[in-house]
Amino acid sequence: MRRIDTSPVGFAVFDQVLLTVHPPDCAARDAYATRLLAAASASAQARAANVDPRLGGAGLPVSPPDLMLRIVNQIVDGYLALRRDLSRQLDHWQVELLDPRTRFSNWTALLNARMALHQLNDTCEDQRTAVLDWAETLKGWPVPDDAEARHQHELLMVRSRDVIEHIERVVRHVTRLEHNAETAVQMHFSAQGNRTNDIMRTLTALTAIFLPLNLITGFFGMNFEAFPFIHSAHGLWWTIGAMVLIALVMGLLFWRKRYLARSGR
Repeated sequence: MRRIDTSPVGFAVFDQVLLTVHPPDCAARDAYATRLLAAASASAQARAANVDPRLGGAGLPVSPPDLMLRIVNQIVDGYLALRRDLSRQLDHWQVELLDPRTRFSNWTALLNARMALHQLNDTCEDQRTAVLDWAETLKGWPVPDDAEARHQHELLMVRSRDVIEHIERVVRHVTRLEHNAETAVQMHFSAQGNRTNDIMRTLTALTAIFLPLNLITGFFGMNFEAFPFIHSAHGLWWTIGAMVLIALVMGLLFWRKRYLARSGR
């Protein structure tokens, strides 16, 4: 599983300019720049054909705040793709954890996956706090008198809520993955405990079967002259028959009580 590597991105929003602070190799910036150039090309083609660009799906940002929210949404969408990778990996480990025929030993990778989930959860919580602060600031802006400007302000509010909803969706899914991983680990150790109990129960039943046999062999191993069956020609076979009969009766008794039955899987 690939490691989660994040870097902070800062935004400074002005009336006509959006200033971003990011590392040189920012993948989100490059991806959205490519997307923005494609949208601008489609918009230019639509205008050349005397068609409304919005009808062609070429949605260009109309203001720096709109551009900022679109970039943040692009970043959150990247987390959604990462979420699917984590889901597949954890599902694979859950199958291994609950398979009684395999011995799970990849605990280091599972711990790294849980740490990655915690990191992703913390990152999303920071983003959610930042976008919530932005939405609260946006509510405090004066309502413009112009109908078009008022419409753009409402669209910013809607887009802000949409970004918050996307972040919360990632957080909910990460929380569910953490819960599933915890449940799988607990079920794994519970199954291990049940298998250990089954083994101990079987060994205890076998020990109980052999106890009277050891008692008989120890009884006839005592050094006394006057001893029953000690000088009889058929004494050995009578003793062996009694031991086999005792073992069969006790084995059948333990089988009826399901002490020797295999647990259902």
